[in-house]
Amino acid sequence: MKIAISAGEESGDILGSDLIDSLKKHRSDIQFIGLGGERMKEKGFKSLFPFEEISKMGLIEPLFSLKNLLRRRKQLVDYFIDERPDIFIGIDSPSFNLGISKKLKSETNIKTIQYVCPQVWAWRKGRIKKFSNYLDHIFCLYKFETNILENNNLSSSFVGHPLAKNIELEIDKDKYKDKLNLDKSKIYIALLPGSRDSEIRNHINDLLSLVKHYQNYNPKLKFILTLTKNSKKYFFEEKLKELNNLIICYDDSKTVLSACDFSIISSGTATLEGALCKTPMVVIYKTNFLSYFVLSKLIYSKYISLPNILSEKKIVNELLQTQVNLNNLIHELDTLMKDDLGEMKKNFEILHNSLINDNESKFFSVIKSL
Repeated sequence: MKIAISAGEESGDILGSDLIDSLKKHRSDIQFIGLGGERMKEKGFKSLFPFEEISKMGLIEPLFSLKNLLRRRKQLVDYFIDERPDIFIGIDSPSFNLGISKKLKSETNIKTIQYVCPQVWAWRKGRIKKFSNYLDHIFCLYKFETNILENNNLSSSFVGHPLAKNIELEIDKDKYKDKLNLDKSKIYIALLPGSRDSEIRNHINDLLSLVKHYQNYNPKLKFILTLTKNSKKYFFEEKLKELNNLIICYDDSKTVLSACDFSIISSGTATLEGALCKTPMVVIYKTNFLSYFVLSKLIYSKYISLPNILSEKKIVNELLQTQVNLNNLIHELDTLMKDDLGEMKKNFEILHNSLINDNESKFFSVIKSL
């Protein structure tokens, strides 16, 4: 059996790695081809080109790289048509991957699956009516999504989130502090500015200003900046030299979040990971004005962070656009450190339990049935 996969960003790489592990437990002879990141490569996956090339944030930023995005997508489509896999699985990145599914459906008999339901419950609901034209099945991370798809006569399965399976329900923070050789007399704050270069650019200056503030006013606080090994640092490297209360960790967000007492996280999958690690947080989101303006007109959800969206209520505070500034970050962090966070952590536990599911047999049974 040959399976083609397209995973275009860090969160997709996590899902793809787990998917490969799950399927190999049922059939060790499956050949995987396509696009993926470092975690997938560790499983023996060979990526046609670096997936960072298509990892673009927002509505406007991808337009600046549109020519390359379309060229790379055509390259993948042509490759899949030549290789004739049994199944194509697009992992997240719907703007990129659904185009591949459409093309494969129109020109081949390759079965198509979208892993991670496009967020039709948050914006552009009309898309759902066309999914049946080019998708044979959708793997959903969240149970409520299957109900929406079923109401539209679409084949889907709730597979849960691999982060919920791979992160303990009860986190021993001292154990993770020991793993990172941290001084337990200090208070540690995790900083996750995002995995894409555009996200880091939008958030890093405010975060480093926060670090510098506490370096001067509260030496008991230490910060851990979490990046991927592919993150570009040249545009803020000089500022790092001024900071003696900052540690940088690469590609180990679970350990960092599990060890830290509090966190400031850019909106995205990392907010869910922070909740599963039971780390109190404030969520930040800043993009260019035009992207935000367009999104604000299209989006239905009143929240931007996954813990709030999935809980259907505000359990963590969110700072958007101009709200992401030094004064507000100081206020939010000071509030986190003073408040009783029992209710927030209880909500994190409820969320964690809701996302656990045995997806290993589900993946294979669906693929075998197509």
